[in-house]
Amino acid sequence: MRLHPTIASLALALTLAPALGAQPGSSIARRVVAAPDGEVRLAYATRSDVCGDGRDGVSIGRSMTFSDRSESYGSWGRMRCVDGPARVTLTVRDNKVVGVRTRVGGAWPSAASAVTDLGRVSAPDAAAYFISLAQQLDGGSRQNPLLAAAVADSANVAPDMLRLGRMTSLSRETRRRAVHWAGALGDASMVAPLTELARTNGGEGTSADDVGPGNGIAGAAVGALSMIPDGSGVPALMTLARSGSETVRKGAVFWLGQRDEEAPHALVRTIAGDEKETETVRRAAIFALSQGEGASAADFAFLRSLFDRVSSERLKDQVLFSVSQREAWDGTRWLLEKARDESQPMEVRRKAVFWAGQGHASVADIAALYKSAKEARLREHIIFVLSQQTEEAAMTQLMSIAREDPDREMRKKALFWLAQKNDPRVTKLITDMVIR
Repeated sequence: MRLHPTIASLALALTLAPALGAQPGSSIARRVVAAPDGEVRLAYATRSDVCGDGRDGVSIGRSMTFSDRSESYGSWGRMRCVDGPARVTLTVRDNKVVGVRTRVGGAWPSAASAVTDLGRVSAPDAAAYFISLAQQLDGGSRQNPLLAAAVADSANVAPDMLRLGRMTSLSRETRRRAVHWAGALGDASMVAPLTELARTNGGEGTSADDVGPGNGIAGAAVGALSMIPDGSGVPALMTLARSGSETVRKGAVFWLGQRDEEAPHALVRTIAGDEKETETVRRAAIFALSQGEGASAADFAFLRSLFDRVSSERLKDQVLFSVSQREAWDGTRWLLEKARDESQPMEVRRKAVFWAGQGHASVADIAALYKSAKEARLREHIIFVLSQQTEEAAMTQLMSIAREDPDREMRKKALFWLAQKNDPRVTKLITDMVIR
């Protein structure tokens, strides 16, 4: 006689009950296995530094934010964030969990299918259950039991996260997430194993065009060092920035750039200016100086001086981009000065005005540059930059060029970019010009 799958699964769970009973989270596992297809819900207490918006957003320590579609480390999102229990929804099919969704705060949403409510459970048991579930699912962002484990109150999950991060049988994405959590939820005891993990996996190369921290296990380990509370991982991070593989050095300078302290930033500046360092790592260091909340006037002054010292076009390009990222630096003025500087190569001037436009330059500043520019290549590029602006003043300026500029080629360029916009004023302008 063949048993119904639900009965068979429940029978198996009951057979294993004596062994499972000694394991944290086993009671939750048995109840989930016994549930019919649909949703299984459970709630439990969260850590004191956890909050959420009751829907998709979860914040931990105000330095990590998560939603169904994104993860952010190093800055706190501006979502409405309230305290509350974790509300985790498991999607169950054929007595297997196929999806996990974690919310904090708020109330349960209405369900489109059958719901089994396990009620309030022990937070440490929930953490243990989700750690074990991570090995079974080993899936993408919609199947992220590690977040559910990370928010649980009174549970030291950092060692378990490190164990998962070391498991080469798991997918890289699961391992990366686990390694991040090992740092973010750990303490100084995580420094040595995370450093070892970074060095062991440092051969995972990243594209030379990628100036970020990389998406491999080594990059995750380096990032995890930066997340250890109280800055315990920073000394190791500073060592790796000088002595790790190129992949590790890139990741290390990025995360050092996220720090608020001067010492990490001073090291990143040193690396950016080091002619013995590879161009790839120097570009990553230049990028890092503009990305962190601790980016300072000293960083800006260094980048300006570095621009005139380097001959590499790629390094110069990276400086132009980095300066454009910080409104507080007043980098727009410096970029526009470079665009006006006739001693600079034309490509430098074009890129300077482009990044000024992508940054914080006003339409009036860009229009003034157009009026003073003599070279056709620069003028036509400024027209393109104007076309990328969303302000009404940019449209007005382009229409003025199309009507009145004495240079026929510039009028044509302005008309070309105006024609890309769905605006009845452009149609009228073209009609009037044809009639005239």
